[in-house]
Amino acid sequence: MLDLIKIREDLHRIPELGFLEHKTHACISEALDRYPDLERITFDVPGVLAVYRNGDGPFKLFRADMDALPIVETTGVSFSSTHSGMMHACGHDIHMTVLLGLIDQVCTQRLPGNFLFLFQPAEEGRGGARHILGAGHLDGFDIKACYALHVSGQYPVGTVASRPGIFFGIPQEFKVTFCGQSAHAAFPHQGNNALDAGVMFYQSMRAAMAQRFSPTDAVVFHVGRMTAGRVMNAVPDLCEIEGTTRSLTRENRDLISHLIEHTALHASGAFELKGEVEFLETFDPVMNDTTLLKAFRVHLPENVCFEEAPIVLTGEDFGFFTTRWPGLLFWLGAGVESGDLHTSTFLPHNDCIDVGVRALESLARSR
Repeated sequence: MLDLIKIREDLHRIPELGFLEHKTHACISEALDRYPDLERITFDVPGVLAVYRNGDGPFKLFRADMDALPIVETTGVSFSSTHSGMMHACGHDIHMTVLLGLIDQVCTQRLPGNFLFLFQPAEEGRGGARHILGAGHLDGFDIKACYALHVSGQYPVGTVASRPGIFFGIPQEFKVTFCGQSAHAAFPHQGNNALDAGVMFYQSMRAAMAQRFSPTDAVVFHVGRMTAGRVMNAVPDLCEIEGTTRSLTRENRDLISHLIEHTALHASGAFELKGEVEFLETFDPVMNDTTLLKAFRVHLPENVCFEEAPIVLTGEDFGFFTTRWPGLLFWLGAGVESGDLHTSTFLPHNDCIDVGVRALESLARSR
């Protein structure tokens, strides 16, 4: 039987960024070596698909993400990150450990059915799901359902939470660049201030969002970074703005993106300088299948509580899977007292691992 606590701690020590999860891949492969019933498919990027066949019929797909975040860990635990500036601050170490625990149960008990266990790289905005699906790695399998979980410090250990229909929203990352002309601060008329265009863009977007959308539309326009200039006594010749939008429908995502393009064009024209908009990673919304959710609630193991979860504007590239197949994503209560997802103190309790394994096993056994 796998020592899941040790595996979790080993994975937590070696956080790696998207498409660079080589040590993580090696750790997972070593754990999978003990199961001769598994066929393994590797990719051109770190990650692995373990295939289990025990009967006729379609496959159930279970997916765990592998990558970490560029955050300096401050938990102070004995198994803290050994990779400077990187941390499993989103709980993917738990996700992988739970999936390995499910594999152990399926293989040792010889559960009937056909299962795919996907360890997916680069969930954190690097296009891991899109890459795996786009490369056709799952095309040869008849998949009837896909499943994933995500830890959350908002729920206690022993609790899972989900909802039917749309669950996670649509993130759209963007970058806006304004290029002007530098000059000495004493002679500003000789330059063209890129920061002026950046400020106009930001203020105009805030006004446009307030005018176009109401609070019930559940949309977000957020600028997380804005930089301009090179020295304190010169006119800034460059202004870069990076941010994200969040929405629940593709229509609203596209409308906000159009507003960004239009507003950037207006700001650059107002100050007669060059403006450029670049749209970066975006995900599909996570859509939970109502029938799968009902079955999940019916078959939940004893002592695991279910809560109805609200819709969140968090991004999750599992949405690409639920666009293609009936799917289910649920929160796994992590019981965190200090700090939640994407913070330097986030540390889910080991006790949630067993809860996650049992919850996934109930899905594997359900018909």
